[in-house]
Amino acid sequence: MVKVVASCQCGQLKFEASSEPVLELICHCIDCQDALQADFANIAFFKMDETLVEGELAEKVYLAASDNETCRQYCDQCETVMFDRSEGFPNLIGVMVSQLQPPFESHPVCHVHVSDKKAEVKIPEGIKQYEAGIS
Repeated sequence: MVKVVASCQCGQLKFEASSEPVLELICHCIDCQDALQADFANIAFFKMDETLVEGELAEKVYLAASDNETCRQYCDQCETVMFDRSEGFPNLIGVMVSQLQPPFESHPVCHVHVSDKKAEVKIPEGIKQYEAGIS
């Protein structure tokens, strides 16, 4: 049986999945850049009904280009950004790969919102790219 786990920096917020992610991607959107204070977000998406989240959350809500509300959820104590939830994907929860613990291995299949990509960020050759979200 597969078990994927993650936690925030202080350990108060925990995530567990009983299956592998259905999708892993790199997102360059302005909202991810803002939420993480980083050039992009590496996010693994899991089926909600195969996950467990424990701990106290805070969130920041954004309005995506698709007009769907999307939020970045973080630990209310240490402020580690952990989750991406979107009205556009109501049955999935995105987990920041940086918080997933070994033996999880990162294998993003594409880069999205590359129209917002910072110039200094290089995307490896051969990986699928989308100007906006996944079509």
